[in-house]
Amino acid sequence: MRNVEELGVEEMKKMTLWGRDEQDDRLVLEVIRGEKTATCTPKVWYYDSPEELPTEVGDLVTVHDQQGNHRCTIRITENYEIRFGDVDERIAKAENSNSVGEFGKDHIVSWKEALRQEGIGLDDDTIIVVEHFELVEEK
Repeated sequence: MRNVEELGVEEMKKMTLWGRDEQDDRLVLEVIRGEKTATCTPKVWYYDSPEELPTEVGDLVTVHDQQGNHRCTIRITENYEIRFGDVDERIAKAENSNSVGEFGKDHIVSWKEALRQEGIGLDDDTIIVVEHFELVEEK
């Protein structure tokens, strides 16, 4: 496996962490502090992003804020699909949520309206992609 020094940033996959507005970089800071060690995305979005390619275990990924700044680099340690209704405590904690209920509420707020605008519902059967990671380098 190649390390950060051997790969140029342009060779790494990219991930942008979104907040409530363009200035909200709370999620990036949670990654840097080690509080957030996973991220989840509805499957319908995960494979459709032209800028952010799907990851595999071992991939090095540059994490960007909403202004496009490279803030840190992570390594993917797990990647799998799960039903939204099957999210457990491990995933919730890795997402820096206090409980499965809080995780659900936060992600409904984040995803439901945008999915609805695309004609897609969000319920317990919605498939999401979960990516667990470790921080490799802070910028």
